Amino acid sequence: MANALANDALLQQEIDQQVIQNPNLSFAQKKSLRKSILKASLANAPKNSSLQTILSVSNTMVGSSLLVIPVLFQQSGILSALIVALVFCLISCKTCQLQMLHNKPEELDLPQTIVRILGQKYNLIFNITNIIILYFAGVVYFILICNMLYSLVQLLCKSLEMDYAPKTDFVLGKLSYQWCGIVYMCLLFLIMLQKNLTLIIKLVQYGVISIIALIIYIITNGSINMAEIMNANLFTLDVVTLCGVFSVAFMVHSCIVPIMKNNLQQENNLRDIGISFGWTWLIYALVGVFGAIAIQGKAVNPSGDGSTVLDYLEQSIFSYGIQVLQLFQLTTVFPLLAFITRSQFFALIYKLEQPPQKWFVLYTSIVALTTLLFQCFNISVSLILSLSGAVVGFFQIYLIPIQLHMTCLYAKKKVNDNRIGLINDSKEYIENPDESIFDELDFKCIDHTALKKRFHKQTRFIFYYLIMLIGAMMGFLNIIAPFFK
Repeated sequence: MANALANDALLQQEIDQQVIQNPNLSFAQKKSLRKSILKASLANAPKNSSLQTILSVSNTMVGSSLLVIPVLFQQSGILSALIVALVFCLISCKTCQLQMLHNKPEELDLPQTIVRILGQKYNLIFNITNIIILYFAGVVYFILICNMLYSLVQLLCKSLEMDYAPKTDFVLGKLSYQWCGIVYMCLLFLIMLQKNLTLIIKLVQYGVISIIALIIYIITNGSINMAEIMNANLFTLDVVTLCGVFSVAFMVHSCIVPIMKNNLQQENNLRDIGISFGWTWLIYALVGVFGAIAIQGKAVNPSGDGSTVLDYLEQSIFSYGIQVLQLFQLTTVFPLLAFITRSQFFALIYKLEQPPQKWFVLYTSIVALTTLLFQCFNISVSLILSLSGAVVGFFQIYLIPIQLHMTCLYAKKKVNDNRIGLINDSKEYIENPDESIFDELDFKCIDHTALKKRFHKQTRFIFYYLIMLIGAMMGFLNIIAPFFK
């Protein structure tokens, strides 16, 4: 995810500097300049081979969930987890392929495809859900940051014989997990207020080192503890949380189009997406299985709460080294998440205009404060991931891709509201009908004659709406599951 966020942040930063923050340009000029920046970004990006594209897609999916997946494998059963991971891998892969199937060569990103086929209402749903997903990703990242940081702080306190509170306690009277979060959020808040994150974006590129180190560390510990495989939990039906986590773990839908646009051989896009998901499933399977074996029979460390695999593994120079690397990687990614969500939020309201500075500061403050509240009350990372993945992710993983596909193939009349432009743009369109934020697009899609003949209409409807039903059920079960624990 980190590299994809860095690319998005670089592009948005350029749009901010040249378009949004330039009051001398008219709305039409801003629209034209924005479009030219998007085109130039795509044209100047180096074309990747299929192997590079596959690794790029996989790298976008693999992230912080690696820390919690081993714990869920151990709790839900290794075989159960492998099956769940495979099911949601196949579903996400298929719906990602549906998005690329209907994306035309001249469409630079997914929203343009959504607007052309489904109209602005679905585009609004996509934008809002994307903001929510990225916001909760930021919450998860900050909680994990504090987990790593407080573990290191406790190590320092032990060496200095200083008093501190257990991580699981809510304490403000002495050094505690809450104060650790408050102090670190104050530092991150100063970074979040910056409009130029060039240095952070450069540092993010080194985050892949922490991911590789974590994978090797987990597999190594699993190999060492392999004798415990006979006692490992293999199969249970307690997989609701796991379903939600794997929904978000395989969620690459919002950025799949820009990545695949840089594929040197566009005819291999669908194949390369399939291979990317297969490779990602293999990584999750290895980390999950070896991680579950690594923590089998082990108690939670005094410095942790059992939410991540590192809370169970032996505390040593290697484990602390992994935590330092994770702390660095998560710290660089968190400001990017805040920057992108803020940009997308204000784009819904102000479009290509500069938002007032007071709203900029207020929004950043609200994000920082609410994120801090999640951390202070020690809300479970797995719970946040599962709810955001299964409930909010339903719209991006299931609803939008399937509706794109079925509407394009079978709708008698396509939605024709893209002339209005973005939300609340109707006034601008009435006054300046040639200055909509989107150019008039050809509503015809790519020729799908051969595709339509492949399956009967009713068969296709049953298949895809059964998939959508699975997504809806998982969302519902994740909402009610916390009340039964």
